[in-house]
Amino acid sequence: MKKYIKIESKGIIDPQAFILLGASTKRADNSKIGFFGSGLKYSIAYLLRNGIPFKVFADYKEIIFETTPTPFRDNSFDVISINGEKTSMTTEMGLDWEAWFVVREIYCNALDEGESSITVIDEKECVPVEDKTVFYIECNKEFDKIIDNWDLYFSENRKDIVYYDNECNQIYAGGDQYIVYRKGIRCHYAENQKCSFNYDMSWVVINESRTIKDDWDFKWKLRTYLQKCTDKKVITHLYNTICETMERYISWDTGVHSFSDEWLSCLNGKILVPNENAGYWAEEVKYSPNDFLILPSNLIEGLKARFLDEVKVIGDVSGLSNRGDMRVYETLNRKQEALLNDARTFLASADYLIKYEIKVVDFVQPERLGQAKDNTILLSHKLFEMGRKELVSCIIEEQEHLITDFADETRAFQNHFIRKYVTALEDKTGIYL
Repeated sequence: MKKYIKIESKGIIDPQAFILLGASTKRADNSKIGFFGSGLKYSIAYLLRNGIPFKVFADYKEIIFETTPTPFRDNSFDVISINGEKTSMTTEMGLDWEAWFVVREIYCNALDEGESSITVIDEKECVPVEDKTVFYIECNKEFDKIIDNWDLYFSENRKDIVYYDNECNQIYAGGDQYIVYRKGIRCHYAENQKCSFNYDMSWVVINESRTIKDDWDFKWKLRTYLQKCTDKKVITHLYNTICETMERYISWDTGVHSFSDEWLSCLNGKILVPNENAGYWAEEVKYSPNDFLILPSNLIEGLKARFLDEVKVIGDVSGLSNRGDMRVYETLNRKQEALLNDARTFLASADYLIKYEIKVVDFVQPERLGQAKDNTILLSHKLFEMGRKELVSCIIEEQEHLITDFADETRAFQNHFIRKYVTALEDKTGIYL
């Protein structure tokens, strides 16, 4: 016997709801799911276009849907009639629609009306219900797939809820399928994208296709929502999974004032290791894994900016913030000390005063030879194998970065050095331009 999806709700639907495009009474009511006024029409067009048997009852009265071939220029279109009245709608509406869109639209309308239910019944049970609007849709392979995988489309029956708030926002367990719902209805789906959580957020903005209107805007708001979260289970799970999930791409280093204090307490004093540089610190982590936590560098930067010295990052030394992108040599070898002294002596004889502390480091990026940071000149240990001239050149460059605050490879920095060279020529010649 054939099976049908039965979707019912209280009240009696007005047949005009199937005719008036753009007509919706829900736009001003934020508690409602739908508001575009087109979904129900597209659903009917999909069912008629694909020859899927269905029935609609408003109380004891059946609403009859038919199509009439109508020529237009060199083509013919199936124009939809409702209760014998020809409309301006054709079955060509919503050509990119899928079966689950139909269930989504009809069920969302039922949820908005109240006393809703969705069940699978035998064909003989397709009968009207007093004071109710009822849709019956014959099950085919596509509709069976929806029923069998209900949680992929609707969140109402999910048992894996992790967190919820007073504004009907809910967080569910993540996995290999990234799902975002809006008011219980799926609005984004990525089948093979790992995520720490699935999200059901009332504030998601959708387009007329009922999908997220702007993914960047959604992730921006999600970042703020998660930063403000005080639930330690949520925060701890993010810490433990984020390096492998889509959440690592969220801009954690912005809006850092939003981080709740629980983000710090859930670190449990662990030293943070940037995921991007984790291999560089493998030996340190290997011998004491419980003392370290590997996180995306943008999250580490956000936490460091919010909690300052309370957050420890691998490679940190007193007076110098670090992102795990270098090791600082606490003790120099004899060669390094000798060459550095020679560089200082040369610069002093040329009346070039070194104003900042110098530290010798091993950079994660092997091509980097120097860096100006936190009023400190950082020199790669590789410079000491390249000769005094390279060493002196790097010291001057990094100090001038600190003095001017101009970035590498900028016109402003180039102009600064050109002017400095011209001034030196003026002093040498005694001719001032």
